[in-house]
Amino acid sequence: MSLVSIIMPAFNAEKTIENSIRSIQNQSYTNWELLVTDDSSTDSTAKIVQELASNDKRIKYTLNKGASGAWSARNNSIKVAQGEYIAFLDSDDTWLPNKLKAQIEAMNIHNVNASHSAYYRVNESGDVLNIKKIKSRVTLKDMLKQNCIGNLTGIYNAKLLGKFYQQHIGHEDYAMWLNIIEKTDSIGIEEPVANYLVATNSLSSNKFKAAMWHFKILKSSNKVGPLSVWYYFLCYVVNAVESRV
Repeated sequence: MSLVSIIMPAFNAEKTIENSIRSIQNQSYTNWELLVTDDSSTDSTAKIVQELASNDKRIKYTLNKGASGAWSARNNSIKVAQGEYIAFLDSDDTWLPNKLKAQIEAMNIHNVNASHSAYYRVNESGDVLNIKKIKSRVTLKDMLKQNCIGNLTGIYNAKLLGKFYQQHIGHEDYAMWLNIIEKTDSIGIEEPVANYLVATNSLSSNKFKAAMWHFKILKSSNKVGPLSVWYYFLCYVVNAVESRV
């Protein structure tokens, strides 16, 4: 059973982080390490994680001094990750018990080095708002048109592909996954195996900012020519509009 390194940034997450970690501990796939990087929280986040870690050696806590942001916290954890696979879960989201097992099996069956899944979008009361459906297989062309991979569901084979780090930009998750999908397709689990908390103060809730971030990433990609940038950006806008209808 290959080791999975799970990357979790945290900042003032005392209300949610225990549930997030418990959902990892409840995985049917048990060979994992959880790397929690605390981005200088001022609440009891550190205490909660350290108490859980004292009873489970798979949980490892690190303090990121200076509150540099989620991208920096993730990168610090990725640097020290020991797993063959790298997966991601934020400190306010959760996984269903079969998440890791289903995805690793799917990657092996389909001979690809990344996987993603459908997920539930839930509110702060835990009520399901809707299901984020996904493509059964994601290619580079798919990713250029829109972000097809929710970061909380993504997992990739770092042993074969190498490690991928995040940049200090908007849509840092998308930029990272675009780089990954340049190297491999991603196989999808169409049954939801994760819960994404839709927070009222989400940075990605501003649709105009999100569109501008997406455009900048397309412009910086060496896989997209000047004219193709506008084609893929139009695809992104159309998909964004359709998702709200």
